[in-house]
Amino acid sequence: MTMHTERKNTTTAVTIYDILAKYWYITLLLVVSAAGAVFAGLVPPRIMQSLIDTYLGSGNAAAAGSGLNGKLVKIAAAYFASFAVIALFEISKEAVLSAAGQKIAVTMRTAMMRKMAHLPALYFSSHESGATVSRFTNDIEAIQSLFTNGVVGMAIDLLKIIGIVVSMWMFNSLLGIFMLCVLPLVYVLTRFFQRRMLGAQKRKRGIIARVSGFVPETVRSIRMIHSFGKESYMQRKYAECITESYNTIEKINLYDSIYSPIIRTICSLIIAAVAVLASARLPFALITAGMAAASIQYIMDVFDPIGNIGMELQSIQSAFAGISRVNEFLAEKEEPQKNENSAAVLFQQIRTGEKITIELRHVTFAYGAGTEKILDDVSLVIQPEERITFAGRTGAGKSTLFNIIPGLLIPQSGEVLINGISVTTIPNTDKRRIFGCVAQHFDFIRGTVADQIAMGDSAVTRADIEEALDFTGMLEYVNSLEKGPDTTAAQHLFSQGQLQLLAVSRAIVTRPPVLLLDEITANLDSATEKALLTVLEKAGRGRTVLSVSHRLSAQIPCDRVITVENGRLSDA
Repeated sequence: MTMHTERKNTTTAVTIYDILAKYWYITLLLVVSAAGAVFAGLVPPRIMQSLIDTYLGSGNAAAAGSGLNGKLVKIAAAYFASFAVIALFEISKEAVLSAAGQKIAVTMRTAMMRKMAHLPALYFSSHESGATVSRFTNDIEAIQSLFTNGVVGMAIDLLKIIGIVVSMWMFNSLLGIFMLCVLPLVYVLTRFFQRRMLGAQKRKRGIIARVSGFVPETVRSIRMIHSFGKESYMQRKYAECITESYNTIEKINLYDSIYSPIIRTICSLIIAAVAVLASARLPFALITAGMAAASIQYIMDVFDPIGNIGMELQSIQSAFAGISRVNEFLAEKEEPQKNENSAAVLFQQIRTGEKITIELRHVTFAYGAGTEKILDDVSLVIQPEERITFAGRTGAGKSTLFNIIPGLLIPQSGEVLINGISVTTIPNTDKRRIFGCVAQHFDFIRGTVADQIAMGDSAVTRADIEEALDFTGMLEYVNSLEKGPDTTAAQHLFSQGQLQLLAVSRAIVTRPPVLLLDEITANLDSATEKALLTVLEKAGRGRTVLSVSHRLSAQIPCDRVITVENGRLSDA
């Protein structure tokens, strides 16, 4: 039974909301800490205003009498205590922000890794590895900074601004009106820089992804680069990426460097205006010395968060660019939902001795919309234990066909059936017990030589590993290594022929009924090729064997040869 239900895609916003809801106590503590820091920050200027107007103004000191010193000490203690309370709230706020940011980063990366596990193989062939790595690293770090340095910080700063404007209005409505006239100017400036910085941030993230992928891809291809003398070309391409990144960052820094001085200039002009209003002693706007001093402190305090908004704005724009890229990743189309019953039915058939029949039914495949069809309405029936060699020119679609048969690539139309069961419904974890794949190159995983064979499959025992190595003639050599099969695997330990024999051991260790051999003799000398073909001929007994070869002389004995050309299959 084919299941067409797909997993529900999530988004960054939904994931963050779920985190904040799950860890509600962290959210509550953040709200309390932030609110406490905002309101506590309004207290010191109020104490200063009371001190000046009540005790230090003209005639007030004499009226206070001999108790003035004691009262001043109490006010000074209250002033100091207010800053101590502010510090405690700030420490609590920063600690909670850091904890929330870590929770978000860990949860987002977990969700992305879960998503990646369900992406089709086509995604990895059409996306650069550096771009995917950048989404897990740079983009998630940007989203994390959305809380530590971004939107939460901006919300707190906006609350500070509102609280300060209200406090100044309570001193004198003229001061409040004056501040309200300034805020639209700040908003316009913020929007101006926001629109320009967002585009620059998106370009920067794209360039960083290219640079991140450039270096490892160059290292992997270094032999080919040296062989063809392309060092200068690669240096020039890398220099172009770096230069483009530098120019984009320079544009971002230019916006940021202009923004803060403009805000500081406005701050100085407002302080001067308040001083003028206080000295004029206007009858309709009486401003005392204490009000003026407190207002100047408020003005300095209000422009500190406004100045911070410039940096927070940069973090937010960077985070939005990261959110956009992460959402694109999370919205990628996944493989169809698997049906574990399909694998169970097929394995039961294999255990009872039923042979495997593979059918390609009207399969059409292209690597992208509007691109050339690699396979066009292809149908083929592969009988049990049949041996078929697929031949054809480079790029004809032989390797693509080999990825479609085990369901790594999903055709745009048609299907591949194994004993009548669609291969796309079989869980990927179970396919290794159906298909044994041997490719041109041996891909190492981190671990021992035994790990290269088991591939993390707990069902593969040590006896299975040794049996597979013995079958290919590699057991004696592996046992001669320093720690035998427990020796840490490295490419320099093996010749090219030995690597291919390891690949065969990896393919047959789970005793699959089907072997897929993709150009496995392409890089071997004639003697090594002959030895490998002997092992493969032995491994193919009692199995369906499908192989790809450019040279018909370098193939194991087969029942028929099928040519792949122009998207079609034909018997040679």
